[in-house]
Amino acid sequence: MSRFSVGIAIGLASLSPVLGLTPEETFYPPTLNDTAYISNSSIGTYGGTYQAPTTGPTGGTPYGAYDYCSMPHPRPQEYELPDALKQGHVWGKLVYLEYLQRHQRRSPYNILPGGENQAYECDNVRPYLYAGVNSFSGIQPIPMYAQTYQDPTNPFTPGVNGTCQYPQITIGGIQDGFQHGKDLWAVYGERLGLIPRQPNERVWFRSSESALTQGSAGAVLRGVWPWYQGTLPLHQMVSSVDTVNAGYSCSAVGNMLNAIKSTPEWNEHITVTAELRSTLGSMLGAESGSWQSTFDHFSDNFQARLCNGYMLPCSLTNSSNCVTMEMAEEVFRAGDWEWNYYWRTNPDVAKYIQVVEGLFIGEIVTHLQAVLNGTSSLDYTHIFVHDGDIGPVLGALGIDALRWPAMASNIAFEVWETNDNQSRYYARVLYSGWPLKTIHGTLDWVPLADLINIMKPYIPKDIVSLCA
Repeated sequence: MSRFSVGIAIGLASLSPVLGLTPEETFYPPTLNDTAYISNSSIGTYGGTYQAPTTGPTGGTPYGAYDYCSMPHPRPQEYELPDALKQGHVWGKLVYLEYLQRHQRRSPYNILPGGENQAYECDNVRPYLYAGVNSFSGIQPIPMYAQTYQDPTNPFTPGVNGTCQYPQITIGGIQDGFQHGKDLWAVYGERLGLIPRQPNERVWFRSSESALTQGSAGAVLRGVWPWYQGTLPLHQMVSSVDTVNAGYSCSAVGNMLNAIKSTPEWNEHITVTAELRSTLGSMLGAESGSWQSTFDHFSDNFQARLCNGYMLPCSLTNSSNCVTMEMAEEVFRAGDWEWNYYWRTNPDVAKYIQVVEGLFIGEIVTHLQAVLNGTSSLDYTHIFVHDGDIGPVLGALGIDALRWPAMASNIAFEVWETNDNQSRYYARVLYSGWPLKTIHGTLDWVPLADLINIMKPYIPKDIVSLCA
């Protein structure tokens, strides 16, 4: 057995689900609001999985549990109709699906300042880079793809050997995406008849400007339509005014984030994790403020390693001084706590969501309102975004507890037309395949107008004034 195989086997044993938890319960740690959640080593990963081999697709064990490497999604083996339809209380037909998802798994954003002790290899992925014209009679370019290499005459080093850009979708991420799309087709195409057999004018796709979301879209939509030979538009806003992925400039975002990080609760979590941060910082040469002020960088680095078949990092000066699984688990719990605080429990959470994601939430509401008004020109919308977009949308919906929205996290807004006398349109919101549990109750079957009213307070009336 290779060194990598040994590391994976140890990781899988350490990251086994907490006994007694159902898959759905792994999404909602009851003590997540308390910093004791971070320091309680008996919690482990609270039933979550942070391990995957280099190649996929991953399936999770058991399927449906929180899986950082590839979150569960609607698939035919587990998908069930809303209870109201199953029990025959009403007749209903699915008439609209708004599907948001984070990109698939990738290499890390954050390379350790002291350098990485393992090489990342991406020769098995081809990021295509070319531009064509909107006419078959015009110039048709050669399909070019990026091939990363290092030249021995270059005196600068990237901090990690290998053939990846950082971040970059990995082979496992592409395979996960293809399976993700196949499962969506099986549920919303074959079973429910909403997604058409080939793309038409009633489907619409969007991504951020990131190659991660664009690459994920190509893999997922190929899974939806494996036989389709045409091209598809993937809509993107101009990056400087994009309403996802922190596109537009807004000084209020930074000001509010500074205020959030000055609260007693935030400072308590910094105190609780002081020893861990100091240990990791000295071991990995990661003692700067960007690595020590939050757990974003450590989490990202460790997650990307484990989710692509790599081992946790070791010191470059002492190869026997390595990050343990227990350290990584505490890092992941701290990351969960931070995300829950950002989007659920900080004192100014409503305004923070407004300035960060309110415009995008407004776009979702506009789509849903068009269905309610009977004026929608779309049946299926699929938007490829980032964890920083999924988190605030879940916060606006009032999720009971928010763990870090992991790779391929997804929110499905289903709209059903019914013969109910009280409301013609009902909605269901699935988060990674499960009806979303919120402070408003489980969003398994709510009048569409009520769902819109839940989200409306997070749409800013004047974002320009708020940002100024």
